[in-house]
Amino acid sequence: MENDNTVLLNPPLFALDKDAPLHYAGEICGFRVHNGPSGSSSVQFEAVVLDRSTGEGLIRSKEPLDCESQREHSFTIQAYDCGEGPDGANSKKSHKATVHVRVNDVNEFSPVFVERRYEASVPEGRLFDRIVRVEALDADCSPQYSQICFYDIITPNVPFVIDNDGNIKNTEPLDSKSQRVHTFWVTAFDCGKNRAQADAQVVVTVKPSCKPGWISWSKRVEYTPGSGSIPLFPSLHLETCEETVWNIQATVELQTGHIGKGCDRDSYSDRSVRRLCGAVRGEVDLLPPPSPAANWTSALPTLPSSDSSLVFSFNGSTHVAVVPDSVAAAVSGDHFTLQLWMRRGGINTQPPTNQARGNRREEETIVCSTVKNGQSNGQSQL
Repeated sequence: MENDNTVLLNPPLFALDKDAPLHYAGEICGFRVHNGPSGSSSVQFEAVVLDRSTGEGLIRSKEPLDCESQREHSFTIQAYDCGEGPDGANSKKSHKATVHVRVNDVNEFSPVFVERRYEASVPEGRLFDRIVRVEALDADCSPQYSQICFYDIITPNVPFVIDNDGNIKNTEPLDSKSQRVHTFWVTAFDCGKNRAQADAQVVVTVKPSCKPGWISWSKRVEYTPGSGSIPLFPSLHLETCEETVWNIQATVELQTGHIGKGCDRDSYSDRSVRRLCGAVRGEVDLLPPPSPAANWTSALPTLPSSDSSLVFSFNGSTHVAVVPDSVAAAVSGDHFTLQLWMRRGGINTQPPTNQARGNRREEETIVCSTVKNGQSNGQSQL
């Protein structure tokens, strides 16, 4: 046994001499220990005679045996008779016998955890087969005492279990809002029921559910004309859910919330734009397409449009349309609403040169005046 020095031989140690029962010659006076065939040391062992007449002997270790340092020993032993007289003259020795010693283990060591603290992080809302694995080792030499038989969670009321291999899993989906960090303690037992010297701490962090994408961007941006450039998404953040990002590609599409569908209102027909903007039905068209009956618009230059609608161009000086009295008479009553459908400039309009800017100040003024001088004819000017 470990920590003992007595070797229990099977079969027991006996040496027989055929000279028995002769005095001295038939008695065993001693045993001598030699190194084993493989050169294993025999210095640690000695053999003593218990009974010279029967040849019974005992093998013992000079020091207590340690299974952890050496579990097996092998050496040879010889017996010597007492010779022909008290002086031991002409003593005879036996053949060599091989002795194998196996040291039986004693459960003297307790399990020791490889780490004192184990950490893991898991996303919320899922059940896992294994979150983290703890491991304990035992310094005893035999499988019986060096093997960890089971682990145990000693912290009560935690949503985790541990198996005999040290694997920890959750018993219910974890919620980061109710508890972000779970801390508990585990212990280990060897097969001799020795408990671990010190328990190990386990810390499990619950990560909120993560979906990759852009965060902190607004679907609507208010812009005041003339305010200059503004950042569209000053707090924009790309959530990668702790994954490595090698490349980022982003496309931003802007759409105004004005008439029609924003800036694409130019692609709408003239009639559609009027309807979208709330024109009154039954209006009198003061600028109809040129025809023999409506020739006051024939001299006006036109601009191309995407839907072949007529877009007349006015420059504020030479481009003038005089609406006949017969058309204006169709407007009855003392009050009427004048609706103007126009856009600034034209697609073929070139910006004025520096010289033109110096000679003539740019104006963007719309003036509507109605003159009635008591005569039958009134005139509206734009």
